[in-house]
Amino acid sequence: MRRLPFLVCALTLAAPATVQAAGHRTGGTAAPSLSGGVSYGQPLQKARRSSRLAHPVARAFTVAPATLRPGTPATFSFRVDGRMRQVRVRIELTRSGAPAPTTRLRLGYKRTGRRHTYAWTPAEGELPGGEYAVALHAVDDAGHALHRTATASGRVRLTVQVPPPPAASTAGVFPVQGPYAFGGEDARFGARRDGHVHQGQDVTAPEGTPLLAPVAGLVYWVAFQKRGAGHYVVLRGADGRDYVFMHLKADSVTAVEGAALGAGRQFAQVGSTGASSGPHVHFEIWPDGWYSSKDSLPIDPLPQLMAWAATR
Repeated sequence: MRRLPFLVCALTLAAPATVQAAGHRTGGTAAPSLSGGVSYGQPLQKARRSSRLAHPVARAFTVAPATLRPGTPATFSFRVDGRMRQVRVRIELTRSGAPAPTTRLRLGYKRTGRRHTYAWTPAEGELPGGEYAVALHAVDDAGHALHRTATASGRVRLTVQVPPPPAASTAGVFPVQGPYAFGGEDARFGARRDGHVHQGQDVTAPEGTPLLAPVAGLVYWVAFQKRGAGHYVVLRGADGRDYVFMHLKADSVTAVEGAALGAGRQFAQVGSTGASSGPHVHFEIWPDGWYSSKDSLPIDPLPQLMAWAATR
């Protein structure tokens, strides 16, 4: 039992000493913090997140001019940044109040990190007058879509100004001699079609209804297009305008190229040839000649048709 004090002493010496952190007044070496330190080979703070973008971002997007008039190109300028080398880009123009985009411009793949420009001139009637929301869309091959923020939304506004059509003249003859209808919105000038816009006005009528020359003129063109206009006639009017009649009944066309036609003279009948879903005549008016130049475009013929119809 004499060895007990020595044993207690030994246990006391073997117990680890508690290291106290030295303050600025006590001196000595500071104890390591619980989060580690440089001397222990550990970072003092968490590693920064990768700077590479998870989603494409529109760093720039503009359209000029801000007010677009017929025949004037709209120039879009944009830059998209992203983690992938390229993205698929499209631009959508949606008229104010419309439930879906009026026009979609598919630009294909574009390099990220670079500024691109794209000039586009809408066809006659493709963009009705009004206010438009223009949105840039970009998707990379991983399916990541454009990320929109308050400073990089990829959205701008565009105003389209369309001058009023020239006043319709009552001098002339309504070309459809029988019961007729102008149909709905899909029959109107400027209606969307697969890959293009409607360039005329459809007038539905029973097959075989006589068609008359609305004004005096010369027969400029007589032809057939199986997958489009079917049997059609172009009349060059004495008033300087070209009048086009499509989907005419087979074997009903009596007009001959170069022949003169008087106003009210029958030259064909309503049919459903070519790309047609039922008997009707597709009617166009070209003030500057039917495809006479790249600047020649058709106008909405409905006001003129209504003016002629009022005098029947």
